[in-house]
Amino acid sequence: MYKAFNYYLASLCLLTVSLSGCGNNSDDQLTLAPPPAETSDCFWQGPYVRENPETNFAFPDTGSAYWSAQYTLPEGAVLRLKGDFPYARYMSINSYRLDTTPADAISDDKIIPNQNSINPFINGNPRNNSNRSYTLNVAAGEAPESKPANTIYDYATGQTTLVYRVYVPNKGKDLLGGVTLPKVELTTRQGEVLNGQAACDALKAVNKTATGVYIDPNTYAAARKNNPAKEIPVWRTSYNMAADIQCVFYGVCDTNPKRNVAYYANLDNQYISTFLDRSIKPIVVIRGKIPRVPKTLNGEDHFDSRNAQLRYWSMCQNEFYSQKVSDCLFDENITINPDGKYTIVTSIASDRPNNATKECGVDFLKWSENGDGFSMVSGREDHKTDARVNVRNMLPVNNFQSAIQNTKTPGDEAEVLGEYLPQAKYFTKEEFEALGCNPYQKLNF
Repeated sequence: MYKAFNYYLASLCLLTVSLSGCGNNSDDQLTLAPPPAETSDCFWQGPYVRENPETNFAFPDTGSAYWSAQYTLPEGAVLRLKGDFPYARYMSINSYRLDTTPADAISDDKIIPNQNSINPFINGNPRNNSNRSYTLNVAAGEAPESKPANTIYDYATGQTTLVYRVYVPNKGKDLLGGVTLPKVELTTRQGEVLNGQAACDALKAVNKTATGVYIDPNTYAAARKNNPAKEIPVWRTSYNMAADIQCVFYGVCDTNPKRNVAYYANLDNQYISTFLDRSIKPIVVIRGKIPRVPKTLNGEDHFDSRNAQLRYWSMCQNEFYSQKVSDCLFDENITINPDGKYTIVTSIASDRPNNATKECGVDFLKWSENGDGFSMVSGREDHKTDARVNVRNMLPVNNFQSAIQNTKTPGDEAEVLGEYLPQAKYFTKEEFEALGCNPYQKLNF
């Protein structure tokens, strides 16, 4: 707990950081407040942030912070979580199976607030009202087709894992979004109500962060004999790791894979990704359109999702094997060029072009110098020129047909996403710098 807390304090970076992470080269800076309370307790462990190498796994997004809880619900007991909605873009709780695939989830807009409180994630509601409390029930077993209100099912018959997420806190708020972690309350079969440490003891709550689950090193070494990167980068939907490896590394894509992304994925998100190799050329330029999202970063007074197509969109650079994130950009901190598209340059820091700046209409996404991070396994070496870029789509509205959630089979990404599918091209540093400031004017994609 205390190690995670210390890493959290370090991650504040003297209280001035970019929301896409400390040390990011983005020019958008955000002042975070000191944490209002402990950032871990006997139930929740975390935060999982890039700055802590022990919690930088499972392809995290630096626009979010994560906390996990691992416990065993006693037979006949009732578990409740009592909290306040964060001052943020989004919050949710997911439960997970033993293989780290998500089992059930409840997201902010599905939560009925307590009496005399307001849910700030409902269109038109005030976002900054101080009366913002809620109560959730955590039930054992698999979720029925029709769930009771304010209930999440843990799927497990033994120890289970929950993950609490907070995305994009308002400027001036801490990673928890200006509130405390949800408090645990356990009612035993005998009717005794336990709180705090007594509840954690009865739940046999694990007082440490979860550990990562990784591809078998021999399986990966065999697959990586085939370079997954293409000279014209290909974006593919993530279905499940076995199917993704078959498609990306072996070219066997004519399957009908089940969509069941592991690695503590969020049920409210779906993902596309592409593999890059800077030995082709050291810089990759990515352009595309971002779906409309509700604006929240500046502490807007009301939640306005009337014209939104997604709740949240981001692009992240990851080490594929280690699952570490090196950098992310999200919707509200990305520059949109006059033609309606973003221009993102990704490279290692030393190869960053001098015109890859916000002043020139370009955002920069840092490429990890460890490549795929395979050296985390003893006796293995990094493929240092590798990268995996992930794009998230969160909670599309029903009439937005171009969301990743609407892809059905490998290869249909361009048809489904249309103008929202990123396009990527390789450049040398000299080639990109020759485009001058506002390079979008000379790019033909």
